[in-house]
This record gives sequence, C-alpha cells and structure tokens, in this order.
Amino acid sequence: MKNTLLIRRYSKAFLEFAIQHNMEDEGLVDLELVSKTIIENRELRSILSQPFVLKSKKKTIIRKVFEGKISNVTLRFVHLMIENNHPEIIHDIIDTYQKLYNDYKNISEVTITTAVAIDEEKQNRIVGFIKKKTKGDIKIINKIDKNIIGGFIINYLDYQYDESIKTKLNNLESLFTNNLYIKGY
Repeated sequence: MKNTLLIRRYSKAFLEFAIQHNMEDEGLVDLELVSKTIIENRELRSILSQPFVLKSKKKTIIRKVFEGKISNVTLRFVHLMIENNHPEIIHDIIDTYQKLYNDYKNISEVTITTAVAIDEEKQNRIVGFIKKKTKGDIKIINKIDKNIIGGFIINYLDYQYDESIKTKLNNLESLFTNNLYIKGY
C-alpha cells in the first residue's frame, strides 16, 4: 500500500528546495526520467525494493545509472530516500510533484479524451473553451479511447464535460427503456 502522506511530504520538500534554487523545471524533468527508468527497468526496481541489498550498493547503482543525466541535487534527493529506507516510493513521487508543480506554476491540467486523434485546430478550439473557465496556463493531455465511438470528453479538476456518442446512445437507451408509452393504445 502506498504511503500517500510520505510521498506528499517528500514531493513537497523537493519542490520547496527546487524553488529555493531556481530549478523546479529541471527537478520535474529529472524526476520524470528517474521515475520512467525505474518503472521500465524491472531489475532496478527489484534491487531498490530488496531490504537485504546494502544502501551503499543501491546508491552506487543509482549514481552509475543517473550520473550526468540528472542534476546533482536530484541525485542527492534519491540518495536521501534510499538512506531513509524509502526507495520503493521514488517512482511514485513524480505524480505528486507534478501536481504541486502545476499548482505553483498556476497550470491547469485538462484531459481531452477522443475516439481518434484530433488536429491542432480542434484542440485549440477546445482550449479556447476551457480558458474561459480557468485561470493561468493549460496543459493538455490527449487520450484516445475508441469505446466512446465519437465526440469528446473533457476532464478538468472535478468537472467532466461529456459530449461522447457513447454517452448520448446510453442516454437514448435509458430514455426508451424507461418510456411507459405503449404503441397501439
């Protein structure tokens, strides 16, 4: 089970430190690289999670893998997590750090789900619609879900604007199955 409070504390501490040293953008890129590498490499993930592997050995492996690819500050942060016996949450920190980073930079994350890829013109029209409802910058995340058949679904914070064909068909089906009108009377 993930310790979300611990993950949030580490993410917040790293962001605060990064802000003090004007490297919050670099910190985000570094954490994304570390997280992606750990997720994609089963052996590295296994070594980091094993309690019988010495901390010094884990740090050496991390240094060899990431030295020159991430900042020394981020490398020291990962070493700190290993030293404090929390290497298993390193790849979980990126999501929380991303949210804290977006809040700090006043960036709204909006997910647009469509059945097929949308062109830039349609995306810009949707962004224009969303800009009226948000403040700050917008970061678009495009998702493709063929199950919605057509149309789009926009998710922003706790709001969902669903204009998918699947939802419209489900609403019609519900309307017809609940209709008490019997033909012929």
